[in-house]
Amino acid sequence: MAGWDSNRLMEPKTGFCRQTGNYSCLRPPIPLQPINQPLSATEFCFSIFNSTFTDGATTFSVNTTTGETLSYSQFVSQVRSLAYSLQQRYSLCQNDVAFILSPPSIHIPVVYFALLSLGIVVSPANPLSSNTEIAHQIQLSKPVVAFVTSETSHKIPSLTHGTILLDSPEFLSLLTQSNIVNGLTKSVKVNQSDTAAILYSSGTTGRVKGVMITHPNLIAMMTVIHHQNTNQGQGNECRCRRRLWWRLLNRT
Repeated sequence: MAGWDSNRLMEPKTGFCRQTGNYSCLRPPIPLQPINQPLSATEFCFSIFNSTFTDGATTFSVNTTTGETLSYSQFVSQVRSLAYSLQQRYSLCQNDVAFILSPPSIHIPVVYFALLSLGIVVSPANPLSSNTEIAHQIQLSKPVVAFVTSETSHKIPSLTHGTILLDSPEFLSLLTQSNIVNGLTKSVKVNQSDTAAILYSSGTTGRVKGVMITHPNLIAMMTVIHHQNTNQGQGNECRCRRRLWWRLLNRT
């Protein structure tokens, strides 16, 4: 039988505490960002990759249907361009909610990170949901704008700032602004206590409920994944990067 930590009544090999009935992580604690430091999930994520990526041409994402690819430098450029365009063309305010109703797309990560950088709450929904289900989710999150496709736009009621079609030439033009004022989006002060996303529960035992995720929730997750990736060594660097983005984007 494994020995016990007499001070904590914890089994050192499993982390199980007899006193509380809980398991504790046996790994050393990972330092997190000070919670009182203004910081968005986007800003933190970019800081990780600015110190990790050595080649801006590294592939960030791939559309397996069309073969279209997006490099890391293109991704960062499109995020900044979209954030700038949203500030200039739409009267969106910090803590407004943006509803996302789209099939998987190479543009979705760009939309997420642009919105998060502006302190706008991201609320993604399943595009296969019925009109009734979508109406209930919209009632819960109260979005002022929606990012949709031509196939899903009919499910969205009239919103304050309307809808933005992800498969339209107009949207693509928002990703390629050449007159971006450097540092414009930095004027947005995003507190870590701010809500970053509203996700929806499965509704197994009742109606779907909205679940709020804050910026430090995402930052903590990115910190843990980055720490794991770093400890795996440089030989697995590219694979670890892909894993970080996959795990992050599949939680939003």
